[in-house]
Amino acid sequence: MTAASDDPSLFELVEARDFGTLVQRAREEPSTLLELIKDAGVAGALSYTAVELTFFAVALPIGYFSWHASTGEWLQPLLLLQEDGVEGKARLLGLLLSYIVLLKSFFPVRLGSTLLLTPYAKRLVDRAASLSLPSLGGLGLAGLGAGDSDAAARGLLKSELLELATLSRGGILPFDEAEQERFDMLMEELPALNPTADPARSEDFSGEWECRWTSEKELNFAVDKGLFGLPWTRTYQTIDVPNGLLENVIEFEGGFLKVGSTIKPDDKIGSRFNFEFERCSVKWRDWTVPLPPVGRGWGELLYLDSELRIQRDLRGDIVIATRV
Repeated sequence: MTAASDDPSLFELVEARDFGTLVQRAREEPSTLLELIKDAGVAGALSYTAVELTFFAVALPIGYFSWHASTGEWLQPLLLLQEDGVEGKARLLGLLLSYIVLLKSFFPVRLGSTLLLTPYAKRLVDRAASLSLPSLGGLGLAGLGAGDSDAAARGLLKSELLELATLSRGGILPFDEAEQERFDMLMEELPALNPTADPARSEDFSGEWECRWTSEKELNFAVDKGLFGLPWTRTYQTIDVPNGLLENVIEFEGGFLKVGSTIKPDDKIGSRFNFEFERCSVKWRDWTVPLPPVGRGWGELLYLDSELRIQRDLRGDIVIATRV
């Protein structure tokens, strides 16, 4: 038996509180931390859920009362439910989004807390499973295995992927070596956990999707440089698969670029869809100019759930988008 085979598992290191060895091994292979939570099954899922709920239950009231203490104003979240044009709605939305971005920087703390809680949750789950509680229909918690752990792993992977997307300004800034290595690893691990069969035919594919990261050079150039002096504001897609409609929109302050096309799931490959451009227009201040739409192609959905979409097109460009 080799020496390597005698090394304790990551879960044993957590239980033994040997954090020095755990951190060293995590630096050598970061994905092992996510694998640890995934391997813990229901315990990992429960720990992750408990940490997330506790974190936001504390963080959101702190932000709410801190804002009042510093400005003398009370935030009014109900403004977001009212019709457009309500005074202060855009400012409130900007404040909330800024605070959410700030909270994402605490992801390593939340991950570490999940690891600390997992051994206790595992003991609780093992004890409950052995009792086969009647309130669970005789199944006990043992019947909740792989699906829950996969959902927890997907949540962690998605959070980390979107944090990297934000760091790179949606693909404009290159990753450093460590970030690129982690990004490539996430792009392998997350599609492997894709929960949606035949995603191009799924109802989750339709909707409005905000572009969070792309390798498409033309799009990144427009986002970075703007439209003839008009700064970029957002990039999104509106997809309606049942009616065969796809619209790509790049919005600028006082302008836009819109490209409309047909969309249809591929007859043979369940993850692929075909599109053909039908219309295109550019608006710059008070001028709107129609352009001839040219081109057709296909896209392949590498990952799709109700929140996140990862797509690759025939040129090999990647798009990571979140549902609006």
